[in-house]
Amino acid sequence: MRKSALILLIAFMSWLIVAGAAFARQSAPLDTGKVVASLVSSHDSIAPGGTFHIALRTQLDEHWHTYWKNPGDSGEPVHIEWSLPEGISPGPIIWPLPKPVPTGPIINYGFEGAPLFTTAFTVSETAKLGDVITLTADFYYLVCYDVCIPESGQLNLPISIGPSSIDDDWNAQINEALSASPKTGAVKGGVENKDGALTLSFTNLPEGDFSKAYFFPFDQGVLGHSEPQRITLADQGLKLETKADFLWEKDVPKSLGGVLTYEKEGVYSGTEVTMLVGEVLSIGAPAVAAKPLAKVSGASLFTAIIGALVGGLILNLMPCVFPVISIKALSIAKSAHGERAAIKREAWFYTSGVIAMFLLLTLILLSLKAGGSEIGWGFQLQSPKVVAGLALLLFVIGLNLLGAFEFGSGLQNTGASLTQKSGAAGSFFTGALAVVVATPCTAPMMAGAVGYALAAPALITLAVFMALAIGFALPFLLIAYVPSLLCKLPKPGLWMARFKEILAFPMFAAAIWLVWVLSLQAGEHGVLVILCAMLAASLAIWLFKLSGGLSRTLGVLAVIAALALPLTLSANTNASADAAAKLDAMVWSQARVDELLAQGRPVFVDFTAAWCVTCKINEKTVLYKAKTQKLFEDTNTAFLVADWTNKDDVIAAELAKYGRAGVPLYLVYSPNFQEFVRPAVLPQILTYNVIIEALAGS
Repeated sequence: MRKSALILLIAFMSWLIVAGAAFARQSAPLDTGKVVASLVSSHDSIAPGGTFHIALRTQLDEHWHTYWKNPGDSGEPVHIEWSLPEGISPGPIIWPLPKPVPTGPIINYGFEGAPLFTTAFTVSETAKLGDVITLTADFYYLVCYDVCIPESGQLNLPISIGPSSIDDDWNAQINEALSASPKTGAVKGGVENKDGALTLSFTNLPEGDFSKAYFFPFDQGVLGHSEPQRITLADQGLKLETKADFLWEKDVPKSLGGVLTYEKEGVYSGTEVTMLVGEVLSIGAPAVAAKPLAKVSGASLFTAIIGALVGGLILNLMPCVFPVISIKALSIAKSAHGERAAIKREAWFYTSGVIAMFLLLTLILLSLKAGGSEIGWGFQLQSPKVVAGLALLLFVIGLNLLGAFEFGSGLQNTGASLTQKSGAAGSFFTGALAVVVATPCTAPMMAGAVGYALAAPALITLAVFMALAIGFALPFLLIAYVPSLLCKLPKPGLWMARFKEILAFPMFAAAIWLVWVLSLQAGEHGVLVILCAMLAASLAIWLFKLSGGLSRTLGVLAVIAALALPLTLSANTNASADAAAKLDAMVWSQARVDELLAQGRPVFVDFTAAWCVTCKINEKTVLYKAKTQKLFEDTNTAFLVADWTNKDDVIAAELAKYGRAGVPLYLVYSPNFQEFVRPAVLPQILTYNVIIEALAGS
């Protein structure tokens, strides 16, 4: 009998060894697209009444990120739902320590690499030795880089009940993740909101370097995630100053939680803090002056500057800029074989005009944003008055190129003559005018750089836009300073007279385009006004060519009329609805998106503007093609238009959420994840296949 019992005991122990080898540790990996997910366990087997940890391991593709419990400006947190046998109790997700993830001007909170999302489990005391329990995780995460993709899956992990057996490899990695996750410490916190200015104060700080401290709130709406956090270190604590968000517009709880991060012996660390609302703790005498935490790395700033520089070069090839810069090209061709010093001088005056206009537009934009306006790059073309004035100016320049009037006449001081004159004034104002008409042609690759610049501190904004200006002016500087390029230019001759006349027609084409933009901004009345202004300008030219004091007086009156008429224009407030009606689409609003998603329909949103050349190209070549419209119909996709032709603060704010300071922006919403709605962001250059793939993912 004893021999039989011994055999049974040996057999049972052998089974436990085999079971321990067969179950636990790690599930089969699941590739969800941009992530390889798996479940990993701290134990090979667990005794009744014991506690063990299982982590969802997410191995993300390079540059892709997923999100913390508070995702920041956008995104959705990782979500896990467990299906468990009776007698197994799970705890909450033990979140890793987040990091700021900048995307253009917005700041998200999340992770890159291979984060572990760990959960503690407790086994019932009544669990039976020898049982094998299977834990099932249904998980969802949003992964983002240049676009955002919702991914999900299901993983199973069997665990045997028996003598506790730790898996050395995964237990060590899980314990390392747990030790790095933030925990509640002795830090005390207070937070006070004064007219939207938020002050967070902390005392009883642990040992560490807080010179780059950052606070991650658990809840959205506490503070502006993309706003800098200004740091004041003192001998008894720390103060962070930033801007309040929407939470303070309603009932605020008595306390708010979050994670305060710092460095400890060179290691990124964090501690959980509960802040009492309405209190500012005394931190003693400041030890370090307040300074903003950089919202992006130096590498991101370098990338933005390089993107702006290259984008400025590309702007010279865009159709709305070519008519203006061709004037400067003609001027250089005329003097290419003359005095080289004069060519260099004119190139620098042209560059000065470019830089001066970029600087002026940037300062105006920063001033308006500082005053609370939601505004983006190209804002001047959202004004019907500016659009009408530019159309009139290009029309007059076209007449001059055709020889309708010559310099030295009474129109000598008009904007047209300034761009046509040789020498300093002509070069300077040609550069300035080229910048004004260039903004609607902002190259698609510049979207991130411009968006980043408009959200960064003022000095960084100026640096990025100055890089854009230098890139824009660089071709003419190169021509002026590289003799081999000058020698390749044709010698002056009769061809220049014909070329000058030919250039009038791109000017007229640009003026027609601006009149069309005006028709969408100010309706039929706007078209009538600008045509009358052009008539008055033509009459003025004819009158100035006549001799006599009366004709000159009448000419001055005609000039005044031509300049005054555009100033009478105002925006058509129904422009978005009119554009949507013409395109058989619905007008965008977030409420409309939510309503359509609730109906189970995918949603495609087109953020566009009449003056956006890239938008118009995408519309003509892709969006409004019959096969694309049929694709929307076959997939029951709702097509919404957010028209930014005229100034619209709501649309500007929505663009900023996705790191954009201008259009185009294309979003595809999926109805499959109602609880985690986050659209996919499509490239700025659309193709039919890009839209198919986006809708297939929905």
